[in-house]
Amino acid sequence: MMLSLSIYLNYLIRELDVIEPGMKFEFAVYDCYTNDLVYGNCCEVNDLTKDKIKEKLPKLDNFTYYFVVRLPEKNKFLIYNLRFFFLLGLFTLILVFAYFYAIRILYRQKKLSELQKDFVDNMTHEFKTPLTSISLASSVLLDNKKINEDSKLTKYSQIIKQQSDKLTSHVERLLDLIRSDEKFKLNLEEFDLIELIDKLNLEFNNNGKQAFKINFHHPKEKIIVNADKYHFYNVLLNIYDNALKYNDKKSVNIDINLTENSNNILLTIRDNGIGIKKDKLSNIFEKFYRVQQGDVHDVKGFGLGLYYVKNIIEHHGWTIEVDSEEHNWTEFKITIKK
Repeated sequence: MMLSLSIYLNYLIRELDVIEPGMKFEFAVYDCYTNDLVYGNCCEVNDLTKDKIKEKLPKLDNFTYYFVVRLPEKNKFLIYNLRFFFLLGLFTLILVFAYFYAIRILYRQKKLSELQKDFVDNMTHEFKTPLTSISLASSVLLDNKKINEDSKLTKYSQIIKQQSDKLTSHVERLLDLIRSDEKFKLNLEEFDLIELIDKLNLEFNNNGKQAFKINFHHPKEKIIVNADKYHFYNVLLNIYDNALKYNDKKSVNIDINLTENSNNILLTIRDNGIGIKKDKLSNIFEKFYRVQQGDVHDVKGFGLGLYYVKNIIEHHGWTIEVDSEEHNWTEFKITIKK
C-alpha cells in the first residue's frame, strides 16, 4: 500500500506542477469504516482541520478506502491567477467611464459653442440695421448745402460717418470670424495677386491716419492664384491693420516680397513695429489673445484678427508662419500652394 501511495503521490505532484509549480496540497487515504484518515499528509494538518475534513468526506458503500487530496490554498491560487482579469476589467471600466465623460464634455462644449455663435451672429446682425441707417443719415447730412455752410455741423457729420463706418467694419469682421469658424464653402476664383495687393496698398497709402510707406517687390509677370478673393483681401487687411496699430515709429514701413517657384507662391509681409516677444509668438493666432503691453491700453481690438487670418489660410490649405524681433519688426510668411 505504501508503494502504491508513493506512485499516486508522484503522479499527483507532477500533475499539480503542470498547473502551478510548488502548489501546496494535502493528501490522505480515508477509511469508510473507521471514519479516519489512515495515511499522513504532505503538509502539516492539525487535528481540528482533520476533523473538519472528515465531516465533509462521504462514506461510500462500494469502497473501503479512497484517496483524498485537498488544496488548502485553492482560493488564494484562484484569486492570484484571476488577477489579470480583475485588472483588465477595472481598466475597461475606467476606459468606459473616461469615454462617456469625454463625450459629455464635448457635447457641452459644442452646445456652448453653438450658443456663443448664435449670440454673436444675432448681435452683429442687430447692429447692422441701425448702423446702416446712421451711415445713410450722415451721408445725407454731408450732402446738404446748409450743413456744409456750417463748419461745426460738417465736422460732426463727418465724425458720425467715420465712426459708423468703423463700427460697421468691426461688425463685418465679427461676421467673417463666425463664418471662418465653420467649414464653409470658399468662393474660389482666379485673380492676379499683384493687382490685389496693389489695390490694398493704394487704399492704405491714402488712409490719412499717419505716415505710411509700402515697398512691394514682385515679379514683372502676373501671379495668378485660385482663392476666395474677398476673404484673402481681408487676411491682408488684418495684417496691414496690425502693422499700423502696433507701431511706435514716426513712419510705418511695410516691406512686401512676392516670389514663386514650381510648387508654391511665397508672400512675406514685414513691418517696422514694436515686435513680439519670442515666447508669445506661438499664442498670437489664438482666439481673443492679445499680447500684453504692460498697463497700456491705447491699442483697441478684440484679439480676433489673427485668429481669422489663420483660419482662412488653413481653409485654403495653405500655411502661415510668423517671426519677430521685439522693438524692431514682425514678419508674416504665407505659403500658397499652386
